[in-house]
Amino acid sequence: MRLKHWVFMLGLGFSLPAMAECSFRLADGKLLRCGMAGIEVLDRLGQPLLKEQLTLGVSTNSVERGQSVEVWSYKTKADMGGDFLLSIEFTDGKVSNISRKQQDRL
Repeated sequence: MRLKHWVFMLGLGFSLPAMAECSFRLADGKLLRCGMAGIEVLDRLGQPLLKEQLTLGVSTNSVERGQSVEVWSYKTKADMGGDFLLSIEFTDGKVSNISRKQQDRL
């Protein structure tokens, strides 16, 4: 029984940093996270400042196609204060990555 508990805690320890890396808490307390649909992001942040369509891994073979990723860019405030630039990546219509950069940080 102790071994199962230890394995569970070890797995949880490895998964928590990964979950925290793909989330962002807004100034109003709402959370952006991986797996959200685009409509949920629009509901929380509105229209992005910029939308980009990227194709990764393009192949010359007509059967294979590159993976398409859409990136939405925002300037917003976080719950911890300060302005942030957010880049939210969507794969297959769901948030797959959230990159952030704090503005005017001393």
